Amino acid sequence: MPITRMRMRPWLEMQINSNQIPGLIWINKEEMIFQIPWKHAAKHGWDINKDACLFRSWAIHTGRYKAGEKEPDPKTWKANFRCAMNSLPDIEEVKDQSRNKGSSAVRVYRMLPPLSKIQKKERKSKSSRDAKSKGKRKSCGDSSPDTFSDGLSSSTLPDDHSSYTAQGYMGQDLEVERALTPALGAGAVRVAANKCGWEGVPAQ
Repeated sequence: MPITRMRMRPWLEMQINSNQIPGLIWINKEEMIFQIPWKHAAKHGWDINKDACLFRSWAIHTGRYKAGEKEPDPKTWKANFRCAMNSLPDIEEVKDQSRNKGSSAVRVYRMLPPLSKIQKKERKSKSSRDAKSKGKRKSCGDSSPDTFSDGLSSSTLPDDHSSYTAQGYMGQDLEVERALTPALGAGAVRVAANKCGWEGVPAQ
């Protein structure tokens, strides 16, 4: 019968209370403070069955490692365990009590009280508000008032500004004029063009 996967916190509590993993102990059970052996594999005397026992047990529990099917990989076990610990909202490291160097390196953690229903609701509400706020900012950015003018200028103007001529862009200017003043007749467009100094405007 397959074993149901547990959340990391209750799984850790069970491992600590079992007293089966060397170095994994309660420092202050009332305050839920415990230590995990964290000896580096490069240190003299490092033993996979002693110093990587917890990490291997978690890899087996999560299905990432099966004895006999894969080569032991304590480095990956430890990295996955560390990432899982860092992602927990109800466990935090007590850094001033951790020792990261030496043959007796340990990391000390504290299990935090579970969130109340009100706190969970507030956190969920805040996440929802943040998501909506990001969506609104993105929507406003997509509908910039400069979009129309940018569309006219960026795609039609050449990089070399010295080549601008009235004759070359006369047709485009007339099209814009017609679009902005649909009520004006063809004669009005010719008059406007002549006032601007454009010559050779064909009769409509």
